[in-house]
Amino acid sequence: MKKTALFLLVLLAAVYLPACGNSVSQPVNTIYGTYDDMVAYFVEKGYIAADCSPVDMLTTEGYVTDNTGGSIPCAPFADRAEDYDGLWLMWWDSSTPSEAYESCFANIAMNDGTVVYQGGAATIKTAAYNGNFAIAFADGYAQADTVLENFQSLPRE
Repeated sequence: MKKTALFLLVLLAAVYLPACGNSVSQPVNTIYGTYDDMVAYFVEKGYIAADCSPVDMLTTEGYVTDNTGGSIPCAPFADRAEDYDGLWLMWWDSSTPSEAYESCFANIAMNDGTVVYQGGAATIKTAAYNGNFAIAFADGYAQADTVLENFQSLPRE
């Protein structure tokens, strides 16, 4: 009996222990996953370079379309939004809804994927949104189609 139990234990270890060392990541859950989880996932997939220094889209001019004639060159339209060399990642925290969540993200579906700030004073068109995240791309971002397909397939539960 002891030999059989020991054999089964060795067999289970041989089957399951190699799986523990695999570096295949689990997809990020787009509702419960954090911003940092998504960045790490995109780095692992090769969509974001590991040594990339992101640009804060909320405080840097040129990311929103200013519809006021120049008074809103940048806007706090998300809880976090950064440009990773052309991949623009945006996130809203639904667990503690902020002003950006309630006024900008809550109506993204109604606005065909466009984030609307202050009733349309500034806007940013996304390529896709999924859960609490949205993405967009700078002109010429080489992996846009691949990233978009992967992003849209991420789980929401």
